[in-house]
Amino acid sequence: MKKFIPFSLLFSAISICSYAQQKYAYAVDLVNITNDQVAVTLTTPAISQESNVFSFAKAIPGSYARKDFGRFIVNFEAFDKDGKKLKAEKLNKDQYRINNATTLATIKYKVNDTWDQKHDDFIFQPGGSNIEAGVNVVMNNHAFYGYFEDYKKLPIEVSISKPQDFFGATHLNVEHPAANLDVIKARDFVYLADNPVIYSRPDTTSFYVGQSKINVFVFSATGKVKSAQVAGYLKPIAASLSAFFNGLPVKSYQFLYYFEDPKKALADRKNGEGGYGALEHNYSSLYYLPEVQYEKDLVSMVNDVSSHEFLHILTPLNLHSFEIENFDFTDPKMSAHLWMYEGVTEYFAHLIQLQNGLVDEKGYFKEMRSKMNAAEEFGNFSMTEMSKRVMEDSFQKKYSSVYNKGALIGFALDMFIREKTGGTKDLKGVIISLTQKYGASKPFNDDDFLNDFVAASHPDVRQFIDKYIVGTETVPYGDYLAKVGYEYSAQKDIQAFYPGKMGLKFENDMFVFTNVGDNPLKIKEGDIFKKMDGVEITQANLNDVWEEYFNENTKHPEIEITVLRDGKEKTMKGPIFDGHFKTKNYLAPMANPSAEQQAALKKLEGK
Repeated sequence: MKKFIPFSLLFSAISICSYAQQKYAYAVDLVNITNDQVAVTLTTPAISQESNVFSFAKAIPGSYARKDFGRFIVNFEAFDKDGKKLKAEKLNKDQYRINNATTLATIKYKVNDTWDQKHDDFIFQPGGSNIEAGVNVVMNNHAFYGYFEDYKKLPIEVSISKPQDFFGATHLNVEHPAANLDVIKARDFVYLADNPVIYSRPDTTSFYVGQSKINVFVFSATGKVKSAQVAGYLKPIAASLSAFFNGLPVKSYQFLYYFEDPKKALADRKNGEGGYGALEHNYSSLYYLPEVQYEKDLVSMVNDVSSHEFLHILTPLNLHSFEIENFDFTDPKMSAHLWMYEGVTEYFAHLIQLQNGLVDEKGYFKEMRSKMNAAEEFGNFSMTEMSKRVMEDSFQKKYSSVYNKGALIGFALDMFIREKTGGTKDLKGVIISLTQKYGASKPFNDDDFLNDFVAASHPDVRQFIDKYIVGTETVPYGDYLAKVGYEYSAQKDIQAFYPGKMGLKFENDMFVFTNVGDNPLKIKEGDIFKKMDGVEITQANLNDVWEEYFNENTKHPEIEITVLRDGKEKTMKGPIFDGHFKTKNYLAPMANPSAEQQAALKKLEGK
C-alpha cells in the first residue's frame, strides 16, 4: 500500500536523516608518541548552538568513584574550518565551553596516561590508560575521547595510526585499510566507552564454548605469561559458566589481560598507586595482574578474577537499573543495588568454582572465612544507602565491602531462599528469572526492584532484605552455615603448634625460606624447602602443606623438615613451639552433621 506523505513531514524526515549522518571523526597517532602523550584530532559534528560544552568523563560504569579523566587532557584547542583558533573556556577538570561553536570544525588535544602520572586520586589501572611508545597502549576509550553535551548519541569513528606490528585487541569491529592504520566505529560514546582496546604486538588465543567465541589477549611485561596458557586456565571456567547459564548469553567475549612485572607492580602499590584487579564491560573485561611465577597461584588468581568479571554478563548486562542503562558520564546517578551487581556476582564466582570442581569444599569455605574477616573492617551500614551515596567520600571508603560483605549476603540469601521455598528455588534461579523479565535493553526502576525480587523469590525474603540489605544488621553467619553442616564461632581459642617465624617465596622453580626468625628446628634464611614429614614439596601440594603445618597447625607437635642448604639435603626433626591462639570467625565442618545438613551441602555443591 502506498502512503501519501505531506510535504511538511517529508521535510522533517529529511532533516532528521541529515542530522543522523553527523558523527565524531577522531584521528589518533600511536606512532609519534612523546612523553607518554598521544595526539588526538577530532573533526567535529556540526554544532547548531553558539556555544556548547565538550566533556570528558567524570565517572564511568563499573567503577563507583569520581575519576575526572579531564585531568589527563592537555593542550586542548578548538579551530574553525579556516584554522582560526576559537575560545575554549575550561569550566572544570572535565569540561570546556566552546564559543562561536557554529563555526567549529576541529578540536585538538593530547592525552596523558593515568598509570605513570604521579598524582592524587590515582585511577585503578583497569579503568585508566597506559602509554608506552612502541611497547603498548592501554586505550580505555573513556580516557581518550570526549563528546558534546547536546550531541551524546552521535556515532563515532576513530582512525588510529599505529606501528605496523601493533594489534588492537578489542570487542569492537576493527577495519584495517592499511598495515599502519585501523578504523574503529561505534554507534555512540556509551558503546565506545564500553569497549576498551589494548594495542601491542599480538598474543591472542581463541576457543569456543558452545556457540560462543572466547577471545583471549595477553600483554606480559617480561613475556612470562602467554595467551595460550591463560586460555587453558579459562576453558574450565568458561565451561562452568556455560553450565551455570545453560549456554552463554553472548555470541563472543573478549578477555584483555595486562600482566605487569611484579617488582614494578609492588612498588606502585606501596606508593598507593592502584592495585591488581579488573573492570567489567558488557562484552569484554580488562585485567591488570602480576606475572606470578608460582603457577598454582597464577591459575587461582586468573580463575577468581575472571569468573567474577565474566559473570557480569548476568548482571548488570542483563539485569540493571535506569541509572546503569542511561549512565551519565558527567553527572552520574548511582543505583542502590551494588549488593547485587558486585556482591551476588562475587558469590556466584566462587560458587561456580565449587560446583565444577575448580576449588574443593575446604578451599571454598576458607574463602568464605576470609570474606568474613575482611567484612568486619567496614562496620555496620546499609548496603543500599552505601550504593546510592558511593560517590561521597564517607561511603566511597566502604565500596570494596561489596566483594566480602556483599558476597556473604549473597550466600545467606541463597540459603534463605532455598529454605523458604523447600529447595524449589535458589538465588541463581531468581536472578535468571529477573533477567528474563528485563534483559539487556529493558532496565528496571531502582526503587521498585526489591519488590520485584521478593515477588520472584518468596514473601519472607522481604524480612531478610529489610534487615541485612536495606537495614544495617550483620548477617548471622552461624545460622546460615549451620544449614550446610558447618560450625561457626565469632572467636575461638585453639591449641596449636608453631614452627617459628618464617615465610616462603617462589624463586627459580624452588620454594625458598625467607624472613626467618627464631625457630626450634634452626631453619636458615635461603634454605630451599624440599620435604615435610618425608613428603616431597610440589606446586600442587605446597599450599595445603603450608596451611596444615605453618598457618594453623593443630595436629603436629613434632615435625620433620628437609631442606636443601649449600647444595646438600639436610633433615631436621623435633618438637616445635606449642601454645594457644585466638582466631576470629572460626569455621569448620561439624563433627556429626544431620542428613538434612549433608543434603543441603551437596545441593550447594551442585551434586
